[in-house]
Amino acid sequence: MGDHAFSLPTLMIIVPAAGGLVAMSMLTRRAAAITSLVTFLAQALLLTVTGMQLHRFQESFGAGALPSCTQQVAGENAHAVLAQCYDWFPQFGVQFHVAVGWAALGLAALTALVTVCATMFTWWADRERPAPLHGLLWITAAALTGLFVARDLVLFYVLFELMLVPLLILVGVWGGEHRIKATLTMFIYTLLGSLPMLVGVLGVGHAANQAIAKGAGAAGDSAQTFSLPLLADLAAQGDLHLQWWVLASFVLAFAIKAPLIPFHGWMPLTYRTAPIEVTAVLSGLISKAAFFGFFVIVLPLFPHLLEGGWGTALTWGALATLIYGSLAAFRQPDLRGVVAYSSLAQMGLIVLGLASFTGDGSRQALSGAYLQTLNHGLISAGMFLLVGIIETKTGERTFARLGALGTGRPRLLSIALVLTMLTLAVPGASSFAGELLILTGAFRGDVSGPLVATIGALAVVLAAMYALRLIAGGLFSPSPTTAADSADAAARFGGDLKRRELWIVLPVVLVLLALSVWPNVARRAMDQPPVAIRTSVDPLLAAAPDGAVAQGRAASKEAE
Repeated sequence: MGDHAFSLPTLMIIVPAAGGLVAMSMLTRRAAAITSLVTFLAQALLLTVTGMQLHRFQESFGAGALPSCTQQVAGENAHAVLAQCYDWFPQFGVQFHVAVGWAALGLAALTALVTVCATMFTWWADRERPAPLHGLLWITAAALTGLFVARDLVLFYVLFELMLVPLLILVGVWGGEHRIKATLTMFIYTLLGSLPMLVGVLGVGHAANQAIAKGAGAAGDSAQTFSLPLLADLAAQGDLHLQWWVLASFVLAFAIKAPLIPFHGWMPLTYRTAPIEVTAVLSGLISKAAFFGFFVIVLPLFPHLLEGGWGTALTWGALATLIYGSLAAFRQPDLRGVVAYSSLAQMGLIVLGLASFTGDGSRQALSGAYLQTLNHGLISAGMFLLVGIIETKTGERTFARLGALGTGRPRLLSIALVLTMLTLAVPGASSFAGELLILTGAFRGDVSGPLVATIGALAVVLAAMYALRLIAGGLFSPSPTTAADSADAAARFGGDLKRRELWIVLPVVLVLLALSVWPNVARRAMDQPPVAIRTSVDPLLAAAPDGAVAQGRAASKEAE
């Protein structure tokens, strides 16, 4: 493991996990909230240091350089700074292999920000048993951060499943009236994705073992591996022969987590039943695990299958999700329903960008998908938290009993309008840049093409329908038949947002405005050209440890 006990990506997992465990042991609501704030500040400092080290690393090796466990930076092992590897189960070729790059750093920062805002809501709403709620939220964040820096397929799978355990507890214990049904539904859908994915992981390992054994046959040496960089290199060279059912197992798992239709059955009840801060995490963060899975596993390991029928199916499935989510959001009778289905629609747009990874517009599409992932995480979390404030103060969530909150409340109106404008992707917003990059990339893509891009552009316009319904129905247009109920709800809400309520949502809004000023952050995260993404997966992934692929290929040539 080198001279350092822990690398920066390892510490990025440890800090929120330790903070969560400490928060769970707190005896008072205030102590748990302070622990959450300290955990966030420690994680923010760690992420800042990591960014500085990554900048230093790329100054030495170039903008497209990838941190690995074998490179040297100013005389130090790079794994002591930005990557770390050691054998976990060496007999099976499983490593604890973590590495961090700009894309993982951005997603880790998103995770920390949304989690601290969720814990601030928990403190403000005065939940029962707040300490374990704070702790479980941070433990979820730790597992999710670990997933973003994982560079071993088995480690990725373990964290992919582990992050759902605290979420099931959160929904089952702190959820609403139908919490048991929601928890069971979520568990069943998760199981339907987890078991095939496990089979897929084993299938990838078997194919990799065969590829390495074939390459190293002359040298009489072969090895089992689940290293994502090594697997990506094997796939890029055409040595990794994976069957369609292996791809199907991963697509199913990630489609459930995103979710994409028709695998979204767990979403409506769970989003309505879970505590609003948990719903914000589910929508803003957990769906990002699906994005990352598509990005670091599906795209680099299955390029040939995706260039055929599977890529077409994924493209049209993403379009169907975008259109269905937008129309369903418009028809919802309550605030949560509109935000939930708008989140579904945006995930369809993100997957459309991922599915357009081939052709002249591939880099644009991937950059747009990453930027829109950050936008979606912030917008959906901010929307849900704002809806939670309205629900908690008024006791109402349906449009029929709301509609009179916009008058005389400039803070509430300003926050709601900014989030709505970002949802609409008005010119100048970061979401506009993300959508433009995705649609431009889709237009120039080999699998997608002009027809898909045109349909996607028309479907994006549907966002205006549900966004305006959200503002009009929630703030300005009380139903004539329930005007008295709307007035009562407005009276229960009281005056404008108080300072504590404002700071639950304001950090998300400020970061979104910063992204709108500097949307080029996504391009830096996607600094590798599209072909190289297949080889090294993305700027997060390092070269294969110990040069196993190169050694095997050299041995194969000698045998010939």
